[in-house]
Amino acid sequence: MRDKDRIYSVLELLNTLDNSSKTASKIVNSFFRSNKFIGSKDRKFISNSFWNIIRHQYKIKWHIENLGLRALNTDKLILELFFLNDNYKNNIIKIKNLLILMSQGHKDFKQISLDFLDEKLYRNFYHPNMQDHIKYELQEFLLNSIKGSFPDNWQDVALSINKEAFFDVRVNRLKNISRDKLSTKLKDLGIDHQHCKYSPLGIRFSKRCPIEGHELYKNGYLEIQGEASQVASILTDAKPGIQIAEICSGAGGKSLILADLMENKGRIVSFDINKKRLENASIRLKRAGVHNVERRHVNQNWSVKGLENFFDLVLIDAPCSGIGKWSRSPDSKFKFDKKKLDELVKIQYELLVKGALMVKPGGKLAYMVCSFLPEEGLNQIENFKMENNLDFSEINMINMWNDTILSNNQIPYPFETDKNSIVLNPAIHRTDGFYISMFQRKR
Repeated sequence: MRDKDRIYSVLELLNTLDNSSKTASKIVNSFFRSNKFIGSKDRKFISNSFWNIIRHQYKIKWHIENLGLRALNTDKLILELFFLNDNYKNNIIKIKNLLILMSQGHKDFKQISLDFLDEKLYRNFYHPNMQDHIKYELQEFLLNSIKGSFPDNWQDVALSINKEAFFDVRVNRLKNISRDKLSTKLKDLGIDHQHCKYSPLGIRFSKRCPIEGHELYKNGYLEIQGEASQVASILTDAKPGIQIAEICSGAGGKSLILADLMENKGRIVSFDINKKRLENASIRLKRAGVHNVERRHVNQNWSVKGLENFFDLVLIDAPCSGIGKWSRSPDSKFKFDKKKLDELVKIQYELLVKGALMVKPGGKLAYMVCSFLPEEGLNQIENFKMENNLDFSEINMINMWNDTILSNNQIPYPFETDKNSIVLNPAIHRTDGFYISMFQRKR
């Protein structure tokens, strides 16, 4: 493809996004599935250009308004080329030559004058007049929360949300394969990777790879799962033969790893209000060779009647902002608002209360969210402790870490030792952002 055709493809993606309720990642995947003739270098150019515009849309919008441009997708493309595109940035002559070619096939490009492009503009992509939330591509209430939670490195945390996500997989030991053996098979396929730092089951690829097309994936030897999610599940210390309730199980990612930890022995009951997600989980469970998971579809106001005091472990993978995983779907942060956060906080606490009723005496309650916001993590747990301190005691996560991660991976506890709960900080730990807390019910 010529560069002008690549740019037209990016424009098509942007226009589709403007007129669709689908996430940006789904739109990109659908586009490339429908255009299989596009080569790898072209795909890379198109993807990078599109995601540059998504990840930096607050700053691009600020410059469009400051320069008095029309706020069309063609204007966004020109600014992406100038500020961010590895092939064109700060090369005004090259951009002008490209614009001449593009204007022959698209009327909107004919109306663009590039007189505003100069060295001073290039040096001020992060303009001193920009507010912090524009520089860091976050809504103000979210940035304020991060500033309060991470006073010493809030800038790094905010920037981590806007970086390209890591691509991690987990070995599935139920298929009688070790992480080292899986690593050898990946090397044979020419896939560059390394062992995850914290998860003893995890492997991190150096770049995203269509591993779903390989036999290793199709035969269930590995699962695509972020390291933070792996760590959160491993920390529950699930044992063979126990009874587990997984609340908000989704597409079954944590059910899969719990079944691995339990050696397929015992029982996992996966609850979710989304029937389609549970159906998708069925496919993953079958591929992985998991047979101790019972999927249970529940309505929005489901009752725990008949489930009280029953489970050895209740894991609540609560619905949340997902801010810890926004690097995987950068457009999500622009659709999120304070009202939605308040709704989620209410749901999270209701699930904590329900989950607590299901734990049998001596059993454990695990609460986790793919978020590092205190509203969804620490604040929830503090409220829960005040209301349930007679029945539940908070578990020291250092002990859980030592019994699970340290004993298998020889990695010492990397968090603040004066706090029982864990916050996986993407800026420090190089994982998705996660919050994890655990309780034990008194006998």
